[in-house]
Amino acid sequence: MNPVLTRVRRARLTAVFSVPLALSLAVIASPASAAPAPNAGAVQAADCSDARTLAKSRTNKAKSAKSFKRLPTQGCAGPRGTQGPKGAKGDRGPAGPAGPAGPCVDVAVVAGLAPGSEYSAALTRGRAFVGYRPSLTGAAIWRDLTRPLTPGFPRNACSVAVKLSGERVYVKVLTTTGDLYETSCTAPALACTVGWVAVVRP
Repeated sequence: MNPVLTRVRRARLTAVFSVPLALSLAVIASPASAAPAPNAGAVQAADCSDARTLAKSRTNKAKSAKSFKRLPTQGCAGPRGTQGPKGAKGDRGPAGPAGPAGPCVDVAVVAGLAPGSEYSAALTRGRAFVGYRPSLTGAAIWRDLTRPLTPGFPRNACSVAVKLSGERVYVKVLTTTGDLYETSCTAPALACTVGWVAVVRP
C-alpha cells in the first residue's frame, strides 16, 4: 500500500474522533459554565429592580424639578405644641330674623277707694279684662273688654295697664307694633260701654 495514502486516512480518522472528544472533555472539565448559576436570577432581579428604581427616581426628580416652585416647603411633623392663649372676644353678630310672636300674657293691679279693694286689668288668650275686688278676701268681678260694647280692641295687644281716676277706671294696652289703645269703665260697677281709642304713640 502507498504510505502517503495511509497517512492521509489516519489524519482524517484522528480529526473525526478528536472534535467530539474535545467537546465532551470541555463540558466535563467546566460543568459550572454549562448550567446557570443558582443565584443568577436573584442577582439579575436585583439589578433590574435597581435599574427600575433608578429610572423611576430620575423620572421623579425630573417631575419634582418642574413643580418645585409650586410646592411649599414642608418638613417632618414634630410633636404637638402647647395650646396658645385665648384670643379676644369677637364682635357681636347681626340679630337674626324675628320669629313668630308668642301669646302675650300680662296683669296690672291698682288700689281702690275702699280699704282693701282693688282694680285689676288682665291680658290673656288674646283678650283684655278689667276686674274689681271689694276686699282682700272678696271675689273678683271681671268684664270682657273685647265685646261688641267696647269695639276697636287691637288684636296684637301684648301688655296691659290699669288706672283709677275719680269714678272711672282706665285700661290701656300696648301692641306688638308699639301702638297704645285705651278704654274706660265706671267704678265700682264696671259698666264698660266705651270703645277703644288710639292714644299718642310713645
